[in-house]
Amino acid sequence: MLSTAVFLYRFCAKAAAKPCRFIELLPHTKGEWAAKGERLILSPWQVFKTAALFGWPRKSDGYRRFRKAIILEPRKNGKSAWAAAIGLYMLTMDGEHGAEVYSGAATEKQAWEVFRPARLMALKSPQLASAVGLTVNASNLHMLGNESRFEPLIGKPGDGSSPHCALIDEYHEHETDDMVSTMETGMGAREQPLMLIITTAGANVAGPCYQMVTEARRMLDGITDDPELFALMYGIDGPHGKPEDEDYQPGDDWTKPETLRKANPNFDVSVKGEFLLSQQRDAINNARKASAFRTKHLNEWVFAKDAYFNIAKWMACGDPDLRMEDFAGMPHDGARSGEQGRHRCGGVALSKADGRVPRVRQVLPAGEDDRA
Repeated sequence: MLSTAVFLYRFCAKAAAKPCRFIELLPHTKGEWAAKGERLILSPWQVFKTAALFGWPRKSDGYRRFRKAIILEPRKNGKSAWAAAIGLYMLTMDGEHGAEVYSGAATEKQAWEVFRPARLMALKSPQLASAVGLTVNASNLHMLGNESRFEPLIGKPGDGSSPHCALIDEYHEHETDDMVSTMETGMGAREQPLMLIITTAGANVAGPCYQMVTEARRMLDGITDDPELFALMYGIDGPHGKPEDEDYQPGDDWTKPETLRKANPNFDVSVKGEFLLSQQRDAINNARKASAFRTKHLNEWVFAKDAYFNIAKWMACGDPDLRMEDFAGMPHDGARSGEQGRHRCGGVALSKADGRVPRVRQVLPAGEDDRA
Protein backbone atom coordinates (compact mmCIF):
# COMPACT_ATOMS: atom_id res chain seq x y z
CA MET A 1 0.00 0.00 0.00
CA LEU A 2 1.27 3.47 -0.85
CA SER A 3 2.11 5.73 2.06
CA THR A 4 0.45 9.13 2.44
CA ALA A 5 3.81 10.72 1.69
CA VAL A 6 3.69 9.60 -1.94
CA PHE A 7 -0.08 9.37 -2.42
CA LEU A 8 -1.04 12.17 -4.79
CA TYR A 9 -4.68 12.51 -3.79
CA ARG A 10 -6.76 13.39 -0.74
CA PHE A 11 -10.34 12.66 0.19
CA CYS A 12 -12.62 15.70 0.38
CA ALA A 13 -15.91 14.95 2.14
CA LYS A 14 -17.47 18.20 0.89
CA ALA A 15 -16.68 17.41 -2.74
CA ALA A 16 -17.99 13.86 -2.28
CA ALA A 17 -21.25 14.98 -0.65
CA LYS A 18 -22.11 17.74 -3.14
CA PRO A 19 -23.20 15.53 -6.09
CA CYS A 20 -24.98 13.14 -3.71
CA ARG A 21 -27.09 15.99 -2.33
CA PHE A 22 -27.77 17.28 -5.83
CA ILE A 23 -28.94 13.89 -7.10
CA GLU A 24 -31.35 13.44 -4.20
CA LEU A 25 -33.05 16.74 -5.12
CA LEU A 26 -34.01 15.33 -8.52
CA PRO A 27 -37.33 13.60 -9.19
CA HIS A 28 -38.05 10.06 -10.33
CA THR A 29 -39.19 10.02 -13.95
CA LYS A 30 -41.08 6.72 -14.30
CA GLY A 31 -42.76 3.99 -12.30
CA GLU A 32 -44.58 4.11 -8.99
CA TRP A 33 -42.10 6.51 -7.36
CA ALA A 34 -42.56 9.01 -10.21
CA ALA A 35 -46.36 8.71 -9.89
CA LYS A 36 -46.04 9.63 -6.21
CA GLY A 37 -43.81 12.59 -7.03
CA GLU A 38 -40.91 11.19 -5.02
CA ARG A 39 -37.27 12.23 -5.34
CA LEU A 40 -34.31 10.01 -6.01
CA ILE A 41 -32.79 8.28 -2.99
CA LEU A 42 -29.30 6.89 -3.38
CA SER A 43 -28.67 3.42 -2.01
CA PRO A 44 -25.42 3.06 -0.01
CA TRP A 45 -23.60 1.46 -2.95
CA GLN A 46 -24.67 4.38 -5.17
CA VAL A 47 -23.40 6.86 -2.60
CA PHE A 48 -20.09 4.99 -2.68
CA LYS A 49 -19.56 5.22 -6.42
CA THR A 50 -20.67 8.87 -6.53
CA ALA A 51 -18.43 9.86 -3.63
CA ALA A 52 -15.51 7.91 -5.05
CA LEU A 53 -15.78 9.64 -8.42
CA PHE A 54 -16.04 13.18 -7.06
CA GLY A 55 -14.40 13.01 -3.63
CA TRP A 56 -10.74 12.43 -4.51
CA PRO A 57 -9.04 15.64 -5.74
CA ARG A 58 -5.37 15.86 -6.57
CA LYS A 59 -3.24 17.45 -3.89
CA SER A 60 -1.32 19.46 -6.45
CA ASP A 61 -4.16 21.46 -8.03
CA GLY A 62 -7.46 20.31 -6.51
CA TYR A 63 -8.81 18.82 -9.72
CA ARG A 64 -10.51 15.44 -9.62
CA ARG A 65 -8.44 12.28 -9.71
CA PHE A 66 -10.75 10.16 -11.83
CA ARG A 67 -11.14 11.16 -15.48
CA LYS A 68 -12.57 7.87 -16.66
CA ALA A 69 -14.94 5.35 -15.10
CA ILE A 70 -16.27 2.01 -16.27
CA ILE A 71 -19.18 0.68 -14.26
CA LEU A 72 -20.75 -2.71 -14.93
CA GLU A 73 -24.21 -3.17 -13.46
CA PRO A 74 -26.93 -5.62 -14.45
CA ARG A 75 -30.17 -4.30 -15.91
CA LYS A 76 -32.77 -2.53 -13.76
CA ASN A 77 -30.28 -1.50 -11.08
CA GLY A 78 -30.84 2.19 -11.78
CA LYS A 79 -27.72 2.92 -13.80
CA SER A 80 -29.44 5.04 -16.49
CA ALA A 81 -31.21 7.28 -13.96
CA TRP A 82 -28.00 7.67 -11.97
CA ALA A 83 -25.98 8.49 -15.11
CA ALA A 84 -28.63 11.01 -16.17
CA ALA A 85 -28.33 12.74 -12.80
CA ILE A 86 -24.53 12.77 -13.08
CA GLY A 87 -24.87 14.39 -16.50
CA LEU A 88 -27.12 17.12 -15.09
CA TYR A 89 -24.66 17.73 -12.28
CA MET A 90 -21.74 18.05 -14.70
CA LEU A 91 -23.81 20.46 -16.82
CA THR A 92 -25.11 22.74 -14.08
CA MET A 93 -23.05 22.37 -10.88
CA ASP A 94 -19.46 21.58 -11.82
CA GLY A 95 -18.44 25.16 -12.55
CA GLU A 96 -17.34 24.44 -16.12
CA HIS A 97 -17.96 27.32 -18.54
CA GLY A 98 -19.33 26.15 -21.88
CA ALA A 99 -19.64 22.58 -20.65
CA GLU A 100 -20.51 19.99 -23.28
CA VAL A 101 -22.24 16.90 -21.93
CA TYR A 102 -23.09 14.03 -24.24
CA SER A 103 -25.19 10.91 -23.85
CA GLY A 104 -23.58 8.59 -26.36
CA ALA A 105 -24.62 5.18 -27.60
CA ALA A 106 -24.51 2.94 -30.66
CA THR A 107 -28.17 3.67 -31.51
CA GLU A 108 -30.50 6.64 -31.10
CA LYS A 109 -32.83 4.63 -28.88
CA GLN A 110 -30.01 3.74 -26.49
CA ALA A 111 -28.64 7.29 -26.40
CA TRP A 112 -32.06 8.49 -25.26
CA GLU A 113 -32.12 5.95 -22.43
CA VAL A 114 -29.89 8.35 -20.48
CA PHE A 115 -30.83 11.67 -22.09
CA ARG A 116 -34.60 11.18 -21.72
CA PRO A 117 -34.58 10.85 -17.91
CA ALA A 118 -32.11 13.76 -17.69
CA ARG A 119 -34.47 15.93 -19.74
CA LEU A 120 -37.47 14.88 -17.64
CA MET A 121 -35.59 15.55 -14.40
CA ALA A 122 -34.77 19.05 -15.63
CA LEU A 123 -38.33 19.59 -16.82
CA LYS A 124 -39.69 18.62 -13.41
CA SER A 125 -37.17 20.81 -11.56
CA PRO A 126 -38.22 24.41 -12.32
CA GLN A 127 -36.19 25.76 -9.39
CA LEU A 128 -33.02 24.24 -10.83
CA ALA A 129 -33.79 25.58 -14.30
CA SER A 130 -34.47 29.05 -12.91
CA ALA A 131 -31.34 29.09 -10.74
CA VAL A 132 -28.90 28.21 -13.52
CA GLY A 133 -30.78 29.56 -16.56
CA LEU A 134 -31.46 26.14 -18.03
CA THR A 135 -33.68 25.79 -21.07
CA VAL A 136 -35.23 22.39 -21.70
CA ASN A 137 -35.62 21.81 -25.44
CA ALA A 138 -36.96 18.81 -27.33
CA SER A 139 -33.54 17.31 -28.05
CA ASN A 140 -31.08 19.18 -25.84
CA LEU A 141 -30.61 21.10 -22.61
CA HIS A 142 -29.05 24.54 -22.95
CA MET A 143 -27.68 27.13 -20.51
CA LEU A 144 -27.70 30.46 -22.31
CA GLY A 145 -25.57 32.20 -19.68
CA ASN A 146 -22.42 30.21 -20.43
CA GLU A 147 -23.42 28.26 -23.55
CA SER A 148 -23.31 24.88 -21.83
CA ARG A 149 -25.34 22.08 -23.36
CA PHE A 150 -26.39 18.45 -22.85
CA GLU A 151 -27.51 16.38 -25.83
CA PRO A 152 -27.63 12.81 -27.17
CA LEU A 153 -24.92 11.52 -29.49
CA ILE A 154 -25.37 8.56 -31.80
CA GLY A 155 -22.91 6.31 -33.62
CA LYS A 156 -19.55 7.60 -34.83
CA PRO A 157 -19.09 11.26 -33.79
CA GLY A 158 -17.09 13.71 -35.83
CA ASP A 159 -14.14 15.67 -34.53
CA GLY A 160 -14.70 19.10 -33.05
CA SER A 161 -16.45 18.25 -29.79
CA SER A 162 -14.90 19.29 -26.49
CA PRO A 163 -16.72 17.18 -23.92
CA HIS A 164 -16.69 18.03 -20.25
CA CYS A 165 -18.64 14.83 -19.62
CA ALA A 166 -19.37 11.90 -21.93
CA LEU A 167 -21.89 9.28 -20.80
CA ILE A 168 -21.47 6.10 -22.84
CA ASP A 169 -24.37 3.69 -22.38
CA GLU A 170 -24.26 -0.06 -23.08
CA TYR A 171 -20.72 0.00 -24.41
CA HIS A 172 -20.88 -3.75 -25.10
CA GLU A 173 -23.02 -2.92 -28.17
CA HIS A 174 -20.24 -0.86 -29.77
CA GLU A 175 -18.35 -2.62 -32.53
CA THR A 176 -15.42 -0.16 -32.37
CA ASP A 177 -13.98 2.32 -29.90
CA ASP A 178 -14.59 5.27 -32.25
CA MET A 179 -16.97 7.11 -29.93
CA VAL A 180 -14.90 6.64 -26.78
CA SER A 181 -11.69 7.54 -28.60
CA THR A 182 -13.19 10.70 -30.14
CA MET A 183 -14.64 11.82 -26.82
CA GLU A 184 -11.35 11.20 -24.98
CA THR A 185 -9.23 13.11 -27.49
CA GLY A 186 -11.72 16.00 -27.35
CA MET A 187 -11.35 16.32 -23.57
CA GLY A 188 -7.81 17.67 -23.77
CA ALA A 189 -8.86 21.30 -23.20
CA ARG A 190 -10.97 20.50 -20.11
CA GLU A 191 -9.52 20.77 -16.61
CA GLN A 192 -11.40 17.87 -15.01
CA PRO A 193 -13.51 16.02 -17.57
CA LEU A 194 -15.29 12.74 -16.95
CA MET A 195 -15.73 9.81 -19.30
CA LEU A 196 -18.43 7.66 -17.69
CA ILE A 197 -19.08 4.27 -19.27
CA ILE A 198 -22.04 2.28 -17.96
CA THR A 199 -22.87 -1.12 -19.37
CA THR A 200 -23.90 -4.68 -18.80
CA ALA A 201 -21.82 -7.59 -20.02
CA GLY A 202 -22.35 -8.91 -23.54
CA ALA A 203 -21.38 -11.57 -26.05
CA ASN A 204 -18.83 -9.70 -28.16
CA VAL A 205 -15.57 -10.72 -26.53
CA ALA A 206 -13.66 -9.35 -29.51
CA GLY A 207 -15.14 -5.87 -29.05
CA PRO A 208 -13.79 -2.75 -27.32
CA CYS A 209 -15.94 -3.15 -24.20
CA TYR A 210 -14.58 -6.56 -23.29
CA GLN A 211 -11.06 -5.27 -23.92
CA MET A 212 -11.68 -2.34 -21.58
CA VAL A 213 -13.18 -4.62 -18.92
CA THR A 214 -10.14 -6.91 -19.16
CA GLU A 215 -7.77 -3.97 -18.72
CA ALA A 216 -9.82 -2.66 -15.80
CA ARG A 217 -9.67 -6.05 -14.09
CA ARG A 218 -5.91 -6.11 -14.48
CA MET A 219 -5.79 -2.69 -12.86
CA LEU A 220 -8.02 -3.83 -9.97
CA ASP A 221 -5.82 -6.90 -9.50
CA GLY A 222 -2.77 -4.68 -9.19
CA ILE A 223 -1.13 -5.97 -12.37
CA THR A 224 -1.25 -2.58 -14.11
CA ASP A 225 -1.50 0.97 -12.79
CA ASP A 226 -4.03 3.54 -14.01
CA PRO A 227 -4.68 6.06 -11.21
CA GLU A 228 -7.20 8.07 -13.24
CA LEU A 229 -9.46 5.08 -13.97
CA PHE A 230 -12.31 4.16 -11.64
CA ALA A 231 -13.72 0.66 -12.17
CA LEU A 232 -16.70 -0.88 -10.40
CA MET A 233 -18.08 -4.21 -11.56
CA TYR A 234 -21.08 -6.05 -10.15
CA GLY A 235 -21.65 -9.63 -11.25
CA ILE A 236 -20.91 -13.23 -10.41
CA ASP A 237 -17.42 -14.69 -10.09
CA GLY A 238 -16.11 -16.94 -12.82
CA PRO A 239 -13.66 -19.81 -12.28
CA HIS A 240 -10.11 -18.99 -11.20
CA GLY A 241 -7.19 -21.19 -12.11
CA LYS A 242 -7.22 -24.71 -13.52
CA PRO A 243 -9.24 -27.61 -12.07
CA GLU A 244 -6.05 -29.51 -11.33
CA ASP A 245 -4.59 -26.61 -9.33
CA GLU A 246 -4.64 -26.75 -5.55
CA ASP A 247 -6.12 -23.25 -5.24
CA TYR A 248 -8.68 -23.71 -8.02
CA GLN A 249 -11.98 -21.89 -7.47
CA PRO A 250 -14.90 -23.06 -9.61
CA GLY A 251 -16.76 -19.75 -9.50
CA ASP A 252 -20.42 -19.04 -8.87
CA ASP A 253 -23.19 -21.27 -10.17
CA TRP A 254 -25.47 -19.02 -12.22
CA THR A 255 -28.43 -21.35 -11.64
CA LYS A 256 -28.41 -20.75 -7.86
CA PRO A 257 -30.82 -18.13 -6.42
CA GLU A 258 -28.13 -16.62 -4.16
CA THR A 259 -26.17 -15.39 -7.20
CA LEU A 260 -29.01 -12.97 -7.99
CA ARG A 261 -28.48 -10.92 -4.86
CA LYS A 262 -24.71 -10.96 -5.32
CA ALA A 263 -24.84 -9.61 -8.87
CA ASN A 264 -27.66 -7.08 -8.38
CA PRO A 265 -26.79 -4.37 -5.84
CA ASN A 266 -30.30 -2.90 -6.03
CA PHE A 267 -31.94 -6.28 -5.39
CA ASP A 268 -35.51 -5.75 -4.17
CA VAL A 269 -35.13 -1.97 -4.53
CA SER A 270 -35.34 -1.06 -8.21
CA VAL A 271 -35.29 -4.66 -9.44
CA LYS A 272 -37.65 -7.13 -7.79
CA GLY A 273 -36.30 -10.41 -6.50
CA GLU A 274 -39.37 -12.31 -7.73
CA PHE A 275 -38.78 -11.00 -11.24
CA LEU A 276 -35.15 -12.15 -11.21
CA LEU A 277 -36.08 -15.59 -9.88
CA SER A 278 -38.64 -15.95 -12.67
CA GLN A 279 -36.08 -14.93 -15.29
CA GLN A 280 -33.58 -17.39 -13.83
CA ARG A 281 -36.05 -20.29 -13.99
CA ASP A 282 -36.82 -19.49 -17.63
CA ALA A 283 -33.11 -19.37 -18.48
CA ILE A 284 -32.45 -22.74 -16.81
CA ASN A 285 -35.25 -24.39 -18.77
CA ASN A 286 -34.70 -22.63 -22.09
CA ALA A 287 -31.22 -22.61 -23.60
CA ARG A 288 -32.05 -19.69 -25.90
CA LYS A 289 -32.78 -17.47 -22.90
CA ALA A 290 -29.72 -18.44 -20.90
CA SER A 291 -27.20 -16.14 -22.60
CA ALA A 292 -29.41 -13.05 -22.34
CA PHE A 293 -30.14 -13.76 -18.69
CA ARG A 294 -26.50 -14.30 -17.77
CA THR A 295 -25.28 -11.15 -19.53
CA LYS A 296 -28.12 -8.80 -18.56
CA HIS A 297 -28.90 -9.94 -15.01
CA LEU A 298 -25.66 -11.54 -13.81
CA ASN A 299 -23.12 -9.50 -15.82
CA GLU A 300 -21.40 -12.62 -17.09
CA TRP A 301 -19.67 -12.47 -20.47
CA VAL A 302 -20.76 -15.24 -22.81
CA PHE A 303 -19.32 -16.37 -26.12
CA ALA A 304 -22.58 -16.57 -28.08
CA LYS A 305 -25.90 -14.74 -27.93
CA ASP A 306 -27.89 -17.92 -28.57
CA ALA A 307 -26.99 -21.25 -26.99
CA TYR A 308 -27.01 -24.42 -29.09
CA PHE A 309 -28.24 -26.58 -26.22
CA ASN A 310 -29.09 -26.30 -22.52
CA ILE A 311 -25.71 -26.26 -20.78
CA ALA A 312 -27.27 -26.68 -17.32
CA LYS A 313 -28.86 -29.99 -18.34
CA TRP A 314 -25.65 -31.03 -20.07
CA MET A 315 -23.66 -30.45 -16.88
CA ALA A 316 -26.23 -32.42 -14.89
CA CYS A 317 -25.37 -35.49 -16.98
CA GLY A 318 -21.80 -35.47 -15.72
CA ASP A 319 -20.29 -37.95 -13.31
CA PRO A 320 -17.93 -36.06 -10.96
CA ASP A 321 -16.24 -39.30 -9.92
CA LEU A 322 -15.24 -40.25 -13.46
CA ARG A 323 -11.56 -39.77 -14.41
CA MET A 324 -9.61 -40.26 -17.63
CA GLU A 325 -7.57 -42.94 -15.84
CA ASP A 326 -10.74 -45.07 -15.72
CA PHE A 327 -10.41 -45.50 -19.49
CA ALA A 328 -6.79 -46.62 -19.46
CA GLY A 329 -6.20 -49.62 -21.71
CA MET A 330 -9.25 -49.07 -23.86
CA PRO A 331 -8.71 -49.49 -27.61
CA HIS A 332 -8.14 -46.46 -29.80
CA ASP A 333 -10.40 -45.26 -32.59
CA GLY A 334 -11.98 -48.07 -34.56
CA ALA A 335 -12.62 -50.47 -31.70
CA ARG A 336 -15.71 -52.56 -32.29
CA SER A 337 -18.47 -54.12 -30.26
CA GLY A 338 -17.34 -56.86 -27.90
CA GLU A 339 -13.97 -55.27 -27.19
CA GLN A 340 -13.03 -53.46 -24.00
CA GLY A 341 -14.42 -50.16 -25.30
CA ARG A 342 -16.29 -49.08 -28.40
CA HIS A 343 -14.35 -46.08 -29.65
CA ARG A 344 -12.58 -42.93 -28.59
CA CYS A 345 -12.44 -39.65 -30.48
CA GLY A 346 -11.39 -36.09 -29.86
CA GLY A 347 -11.89 -32.54 -31.01
CA VAL A 348 -10.12 -29.19 -30.80
CA ALA A 349 -11.77 -25.76 -31.09
CA LEU A 350 -9.44 -23.01 -32.29
CA SER A 351 -10.31 -19.68 -30.68
CA LYS A 352 -9.85 -16.32 -32.37
CA ALA A 353 -11.21 -14.18 -29.54
CA ASP A 354 -9.17 -14.95 -26.44
CA GLY A 355 -6.42 -17.38 -27.40
CA ARG A 356 -7.74 -20.38 -25.47
CA VAL A 357 -7.78 -23.73 -27.30
CA PRO A 358 -10.21 -26.16 -25.66
CA ARG A 359 -9.71 -29.88 -26.21
CA VAL A 360 -12.43 -32.52 -25.85
CA ARG A 361 -12.04 -36.30 -25.69
CA GLN A 362 -15.00 -38.67 -25.91
CA VAL A 363 -15.10 -42.36 -25.00
CA LEU A 364 -18.10 -44.62 -25.43
CA PRO A 365 -17.73 -47.57 -23.03
CA ALA A 366 -18.81 -51.07 -23.93
CA GLY A 367 -22.58 -51.48 -23.90
CA GLU A 368 -23.34 -47.98 -25.17
CA ASP A 369 -25.28 -47.42 -28.38
CA ASP A 370 -22.95 -47.28 -31.37
CA ARG A 371 -24.64 -44.21 -32.85
CA ALA A 372 -22.50 -41.05 -32.98
